[in-house]
Amino acid sequence: MIVVTAKFKSLPGMRAKIIEMAAPCVEATRKENGCLRYELFVSSEDDVTLQFVEEWADLDALRAHVKMPHLAAFREQRKSCMQEGIELKIFEAKEVSL
Repeated sequence: MIVVTAKFKSLPGMRAKIIEMAAPCVEATRKENGCLRYELFVSSEDDVTLQFVEEWADLDALRAHVKMPHLAAFREQRKSCMQEGIELKIFEAKEVSL
């Protein structure tokens, strides 16, 4: 399984707008082959931080996702509402037992 976190900041007062713009992308992404989880979270510590948490069946599913038109459209839309820089982390995870 592949786990992705993408943390970024909205411009002041624009977080709700980004959430609104993200909704169609989130909905479409959850229907993609190999998408196990795709969620957008907001920080409880400030009014500008957001973070996507994603789980993908494999790297091929993630690679297909980054080429999707709904993701490209959301990336373009959010540019005017967010601060520069995204903290992107990609992990390969495996299930273990205790």
